[in-house]
Amino acid sequence: MDAEHLVRLLLAAALCALAGCSDPDPGQPCAIDADCPFPQVCEAGRCQAGDGGGDDGGQTDGGLLEDHGPRPDREDLGSWDAGALTPCAVQGDCAAGERCHQGLCVTVEPPPDCAEGEDDRCEDDAYCEPSLHGCVSWDAHGEPAPTCEYIPPEGQFTPREEWVWEHPLEAPEWDEVMMTPVVVALDPSVPDTDYPGPAVIFNSFRADLGYSQEGVLRAVRGDTGAPLWSVTDPAHRTHPVSNIAAADLDGDGRPEIVTGKSGGRDLLCFRADGTFLWETTTDSLSVGWGGPAIADLEGDGVPEVVIGAAVVDADGAVRWQRSGSRGDNFRQFASAPFSVPADVVGDARLEIVTGDTLYDADGNELWNTHYGDGFVAVANLIGGDTPEIVVVARGSVRVQSSATGEIVWLREAAFLSELPECEPDCGLLGPPTVADFDGDGLPEIGVAGAGIYLVLDTFGDVLWHIASRDSSSNITGSAVFDFEGDRRAEVVYADEIALRVLRGRDGTVLYQQPHSSLTACEYPVIADVDGDHNAEIVIAQNDLMADAPQKFKGVRVFGDAQDNWVTTRPIWNQHAYHVTNVEADGGVPAVAAKNWLTEGLNNFRQNVQTSGLFDAPDLTLRGLGFAAGNCQADGVVVYVEVQNRGLQAVAAGVPVAFYLGDPRQGGQFLGVEVTRHALGPGQAEVVAFLVWGLPLRQVFTVFAVVDDQGGGAVPSGQTSECREQNNLGRVDDVVCLPET
Repeated sequence: MDAEHLVRLLLAAALCALAGCSDPDPGQPCAIDADCPFPQVCEAGRCQAGDGGGDDGGQTDGGLLEDHGPRPDREDLGSWDAGALTPCAVQGDCAAGERCHQGLCVTVEPPPDCAEGEDDRCEDDAYCEPSLHGCVSWDAHGEPAPTCEYIPPEGQFTPREEWVWEHPLEAPEWDEVMMTPVVVALDPSVPDTDYPGPAVIFNSFRADLGYSQEGVLRAVRGDTGAPLWSVTDPAHRTHPVSNIAAADLDGDGRPEIVTGKSGGRDLLCFRADGTFLWETTTDSLSVGWGGPAIADLEGDGVPEVVIGAAVVDADGAVRWQRSGSRGDNFRQFASAPFSVPADVVGDARLEIVTGDTLYDADGNELWNTHYGDGFVAVANLIGGDTPEIVVVARGSVRVQSSATGEIVWLREAAFLSELPECEPDCGLLGPPTVADFDGDGLPEIGVAGAGIYLVLDTFGDVLWHIASRDSSSNITGSAVFDFEGDRRAEVVYADEIALRVLRGRDGTVLYQQPHSSLTACEYPVIADVDGDHNAEIVIAQNDLMADAPQKFKGVRVFGDAQDNWVTTRPIWNQHAYHVTNVEADGGVPAVAAKNWLTEGLNNFRQNVQTSGLFDAPDLTLRGLGFAAGNCQADGVVVYVEVQNRGLQAVAAGVPVAFYLGDPRQGGQFLGVEVTRHALGPGQAEVVAFLVWGLPLRQVFTVFAVVDDQGGGAVPSGQTSECREQNNLGRVDDVVCLPET
């Protein structure tokens, strides 16, 4: 009698007992236990299912099965043989009932619904092999690996809050944030088990001290928001609204963090662990609401820090400083410089791009148009090998030649102020974003103002505009990202009262979330902050806006509830981010690729999808076995192996649900364990689960479903996969026997 048949008999007997059946099966005659089919015992001359011995409170039907004992030791799960297949050359090399396939002996399970591709429903880490008309072990899958893609459905935009940082234990009063956070791995060499993913780094301040002094620099984990470190030393306080640049300045494989000093003049630099490294002491190096950029100006392998019209060496020495334009569009007697290092001349050295002046790496003026300074971006708008410079200056938007500085086109403040959202004008306007918003293959320009967010096309015509609310600073920025991989960028923008995601082609609001900020030059950033290979949105918040309908503090991270957002880089390292300025691990390229000439990267302040845009994981599960030990006292430990058979990694924390019986047929939910490690393509992890309270000598099948929280459906998980139906495995013949 097989175990499944026995379980059915036991369940039938239990139902008869409840219903008062008059002629139950008396069982076969016996003298001792050995006369009975395992695991029945001999009682009163008949083979019967054992009741576990002693008083079990009347719960012999599994009613006490719980996951309430101590967890198995996850550091020592043992070495399990998952069932290596026997090599074969001909059919005669295989045992009876096996088939020789791909040089291996396989057992074919012929389910009636065996189907290829995304409809594959094979169990226990198997796949549907049409030539054999059934499911066989994945180990017999030939090369190359099958295609594994997940293409998100269009228009299903469902962000959810993944974590929030708002109540710090260290320096708790410093809980307001009003600058652009950066995302970077603080030590890329540390294994994922110790430090999963990058950090989110930002300046914080306390409301009663204002946002112009006494800031506290902080780093938190990208996967949870848990604190990593805070710089609370009063000697190293930051300028709260100064932005940050983070990259490897000294070549040690870990990034340094550079930001403005308290009061907004001069720079501070910290190591990856938050310890102080250096500071400038000029009292004339204005940072204010702006932020530095890090780049290797000379291509010698040693990066520099660029702030406005000044260059600081990697050791903190000021190399040169000029009094001219700085990439600034702020008010008189204030400062918000965001100059951009880029090789726009083509001489293999980087120039410093500002609104009306181009400096070479030594600080010499290559041209000066005297049109007036402004916020800048660099992109190719009219073709050719040389880029154009987008300049936002005093409510106007213009495009200039990078070779001469001459104007290609200009949209003056008076022209833009005729738009209905601009009353009496559009305000100063913030740092520009460049992306292909509408999918036509040409770059467009996005700009935020006092009461408007607008997009201009390549030729300066208004593509679309919507109302916003930013009368406080009216110089906030925005970011863009192609969340669905359809080659049309979505806009991510936060004003004083709302975070919005806008459809790039027409400005339709895809998502709106209450938000609050008095606003400086900040904008949300998009990066893979938690190592799950999907994009997340990171946003800073403060409650200084007096009439905000809802008030928030700190930093919040949003991901997609349906796991539909495509992959992106785990980094956004500075305000003037443009992908090729930094490597994914925080390294600075000695010779940076030209963003405007790199396929898919003719943009600015837009993150990019990684290679294999729609590559997806494929989680499968096979049962390994169980360890009973002293099962009456310690429970039964069931072992399963989670495999990633796809082409994209999954982060740690994938749930594995366990059931007594088949969950598709009402099997009893026992509990959930989670994976501890990130699983790359082809990687596996053994997961152990403690089943408590099994009746003695009764045989059960324990089912497990990976990426399942216990809903009983297959699938019902948090990870989007190329094959969603093959997540189930089983451990047969699980039994608790008394110790001998």
